[in-house]
Amino acid sequence: MPGLIRSPHIDPSALFAPLSEFRRIALAVSGGPDSLALLLLAADYANLTGSHDRFVVYSVDHALRPEAADEVAFVLREAARFGFFARGLRWDGDKPDTGIQQAAREARYRLFAAAMRHDAADVLVTAHHLGDQAETVLMRLAHGSGIEGLRGMDYLAEVGGLRIVRPLLGIDPQDLRAVVDRAGLAPVADPSNSDLDYERVRWRQLLPQFAAMGLDSRRLGRFAERMRDAESALISMTAEALSHVSFAEGREEAQFSRDLLMRLPRAIAIRLVAQVLQAVGGGQKPHALAAVEALIDRLVREPVRTTLHGCVVRSGRNSVRILREPGRAVARSRRAEATKA
Repeated sequence: MPGLIRSPHIDPSALFAPLSEFRRIALAVSGGPDSLALLLLAADYANLTGSHDRFVVYSVDHALRPEAADEVAFVLREAARFGFFARGLRWDGDKPDTGIQQAAREARYRLFAAAMRHDAADVLVTAHHLGDQAETVLMRLAHGSGIEGLRGMDYLAEVGGLRIVRPLLGIDPQDLRAVVDRAGLAPVADPSNSDLDYERVRWRQLLPQFAAMGLDSRRLGRFAERMRDAESALISMTAEALSHVSFAEGREEAQFSRDLLMRLPRAIAIRLVAQVLQAVGGGQKPHALAAVEALIDRLVREPVRTTLHGCVVRSGRNSVRILREPGRAVARSRRAEATKA
C-alpha cells in the first residue's frame, strides 16, 4: 500500500478526526485535482489510523461525455490502490436541454444517497475548497443575497436528507493541487470547468483580478465566516421575535402587532415576516429578499393589503394579519386528503 503523501500545509487528522461520530464515510471523487487530493488525504488518515473500512469512494459518470467512463474507472483503480472500497455510479436516462449543471448536481446527490443507503454510509464528504467558497460568495452577492446567502457554503450541510461535510473549505486549491502533484497523479480535466457559459466559471476567472486588489479567496472565506457568525445571532433574535406571533391552528393564518415590527431592528423584522410568510404560505418557494424588504417598509409606514408568497397580507393601525391565499389553502387541503387516501 502506498506510503503517506504528507502535505506540509494540510493535516489529514485535522480533517478527518472530527468525523469520528460517523461510522462510515463516503468520499465524492470525480478525479479532478481537488477530489483526488481529498482521496489522498483520506488515504493518509486511514494509513495512520488503520481505518480503511470506514471509507467508501463514489465516482459518478453523468453520461454527458464519452471519456467520463474512463475517468470513473481511473478513480476506482486509485481508490482500490489505497485500500478503499469504491463504487462507480451512472446517471442514466434523458438529459434536459437547459439547466444541465443543476440537473446533474441533483442527479449526483440522488445517486450518492441511494449508494450510501446500500453501503450504510452516514455522511458524504466533498472536496469543496476555499476557491469554491469565494466563488459562491461572489455569485450570491451579485444575485442580491442577504446574510443567509453570504455565509457561503457550510462545513456541515443537508441536501435532501443527505448529510454533507466539506472539510476542505478553508484550504487553498493550490495546496490541494500540490498534494496531487507530490503523489505523481495526473488529474482528469472536465471541460465544463473552463466553459464560460457557466456563471461559476466566469467568477473563477475573475478571482485573480479581485486578488490583485486585495480581495482574494482567503479574505472572501473570512467574510463568509463573519456572515455565518452574524447569521447565528440573527437566527437567535428572530426566534425570540417569533414567540410574539400568534398562529391559527393549521398555520393558515398568523397575527402580530404592528408595534413589534416598529421596535425590531429591520434585519430581524425582515426575517420574521419572511418566516411567517413561509409558514403560512405552505412552504411555497420564497420570493427574492427585495420583495420582503419592500413589504416591511410598507408595513411600518402605512396600512397594507397585498399578496406575497402565497399569502394575503393585511395591516391596520395596530396589527398585521397574514393569511394563506384561499386557492392555495384549498389545494393544500386536497393534497392532504389525497395523501390520507
